Amino acid sequence: MEFAAQGFRIQGEQRLYQIVARRIARMIEANTANPDWRMPSERELAEELQVSRPVVREAVIALEMRGIVEVKGRAGIVVLPTRNISNNFEKISADIGPGPFELLEARLAVESSAAAMAAERATNYDILVLEECISQMEQETNVMLLKEKGDRDFHMTIARMTGNAIIVSIVEALWAQRDESVMWRKLHEHIHAPSVRPLWIGDHHAVLTALRLRNPDAAYKAMARHIRNVSNELMDAYERGRFSPDIMQLDEKKGL
Repeated sequence: MEFAAQGFRIQGEQRLYQIVARRIARMIEANTANPDWRMPSERELAEELQVSRPVVREAVIALEMRGIVEVKGRAGIVVLPTRNISNNFEKISADIGPGPFELLEARLAVESSAAAMAAERATNYDILVLEECISQMEQETNVMLLKEKGDRDFHMTIARMTGNAIIVSIVEALWAQRDESVMWRKLHEHIHAPSVRPLWIGDHHAVLTALRLRNPDAAYKAMARHIRNVSNELMDAYERGRFSPDIMQLDEKKGL
């Protein structure tokens, strides 16, 4: 999935996903009395509202966190019973920080370039540190995805390898925003960790190989590929998660 620049533009003082969330809420409210109306899929919403799917995903998460909808089993986006959706508009407008895909777009721009710069300046010691980070990632099989120290250390090490304090502070700030984001945590609830860890660890090995070869172009592409893979997994998380064995069993118990 390519990042769509239109998806992350801030309109005035509001993020685009907030505007989209309110439009979806109004759509739900307008059809409350229509028994034949069904909630459109994310893809249909993206086409109708003329925004990217990542923005729709962020808007749906915002609505889910406010009890208006729920992404539920095979049913997809389900509208929850509510007395007055319009009462929640003020809460929807509240800025809960950048969306997950907005953060990933920033990381794509910053960390890919940082990897290319790091490849030109890598020392043998740097490579050893990165190898240790990956080794730690491989041992953190029982650690929540958002709590993996090896992953964060790997990316921060590459930032420090650039020798540029501003790049280090930017990367550190992006990861801090990720750690503090309630939207990240909500989205990660749907990720089936055992299925994504091998892919993401493989991505880190590819970045390390490019750095070991001191190849800036390969390092840039490997880091960009990794971040796009993370974005793809987050986009597919609801769909893949709802068909994982644990989710399927839970849905069957609920009668879905």
